[in-house]
Amino acid sequence: MERKPKSFKRFLVFVAVLLVIIIIGVTFSIDEAKINSLFDKFPIGYAALIFVLLYTLGTFALWTLKEPLKVVGAILFGAYISTGLIYIAELINGIVFFKLSRLLGRDFVERKVGGGFKRFYESLEGARLAKVMFLRANPLIPYRVFDVGLGLSRISWRKFLLAIIVASGPRIFWLQFPLAAMRGFSVEKMLIYFEQNMAIAVAMMLYIIIVSLVPFFIKQKGIKQ
Repeated sequence: MERKPKSFKRFLVFVAVLLVIIIIGVTFSIDEAKINSLFDKFPIGYAALIFVLLYTLGTFALWTLKEPLKVVGAILFGAYISTGLIYIAELINGIVFFKLSRLLGRDFVERKVGGGFKRFYESLEGARLAKVMFLRANPLIPYRVFDVGLGLSRISWRKFLLAIIVASGPRIFWLQFPLAAMRGFSVEKMLIYFEQNMAIAVAMMLYIIIVSLVPFFIKQKGIKQ
């Protein structure tokens, strides 16, 4: 019997890890009240450290924990500090998922990609840094989709790292600022806040439009052969 190549075995491990993360996220959830009760027990300095650890380690497996943590962080630490804490955690998670997908999945994907996807796959190698930054800054693209997708691609590690360092901050602040101002999140709070702060609502909408459209106008670099 022909033995499966190592790249195939690594890819199976990679898929299994992703499936476990998805299943855990769908199965378990933690609400804001439980998270608040945890942070109430500690001074603000320790709470900040615990927040980063919980966001980094907790959201690695329990991805549904991310949204309530963002809300709790905005209320507890304010817009600027919560942005900094989430920024640190997202950099760590981004690096981990990029390296994990590159180590376990890239070789297999590169050997198997074909047809119309092959040219698209190869074109990622020539994506300009500015384009990658705008993609990272786009709140419509989930962090893990970005991290894993680029890890499986030919894009350089340096380009990925620069993109997440530069572009993650504005994207995080884009959400933490209104969450801190609203002191939480609900549809009713959001409507009232944006009605009273129309300039902020317009600015947030313009941000989405800019980071979504600009990548289409950035020219592609040549692909190395």
